[in-house]
Amino acid sequence: MCGYSPKARFFLDWKGNWNELSCLIFMLLIILLISGCNPTLSKQVYENSKAGIRVVKPANWDLAYSERNGIVTLVTETGVWEKESVRIEIHGPACLSIATNYNSPYEELEANIDRIRILYDLELVTIVQEPIEVKSGNYEYIRAVILIPTIALRNDPNRNQVGDSDQNISQPVDVYAISDGNDTLMAYIYRGNSQPLNIQAQEIVESIQLTCSP
Repeated sequence: MCGYSPKARFFLDWKGNWNELSCLIFMLLIILLISGCNPTLSKQVYENSKAGIRVVKPANWDLAYSERNGIVTLVTETGVWEKESVRIEIHGPACLSIATNYNSPYEELEANIDRIRILYDLELVTIVQEPIEVKSGNYEYIRAVILIPTIALRNDPNRNQVGDSDQNISQPVDVYAISDGNDTLMAYIYRGNSQPLNIQAQEIVESIQLTCSP
């Protein structure tokens, strides 16, 4: 007659419970990865004297600066099989030694929306939110939301954050003119399908400070 000693039976029970616990932990990690959940992320401060900006970003955002065109780009993504991403572009330099042709940040924002229309050879740009102004301390944030057909981005895929190139699919873009009363820069959020990432992007843009010397 076969049997197990008490010690062997305890070992088998413990091993079975450990396997169940390991499986549960593994499944929980997979669920967190799929859902794009993140623990509280540390913040990082980035300052660039050439671009004339200071910005605060979560650690899960990658940042790059182009010496060629002065653009600071921030990108992030979440998920394993269903990847979600968002892109931010901060166009500088903010500190210009010559006067601009714009009388106000509103004019500069409208001119850049028209620049996008010309860049992508569009008959018109759909504006889903007219420019609104928000003041925070000494800063003025003017924001509009536009839609660009993703088919127009077929040769510019890095700015397509929502899906396939299609005439019936639009890429939402938050267009910002940020001014401290003396200098102005433009920032763009190419929104994705993840609302938490879109909120992070808005917080990043609204943390921008201009660091131009008087």
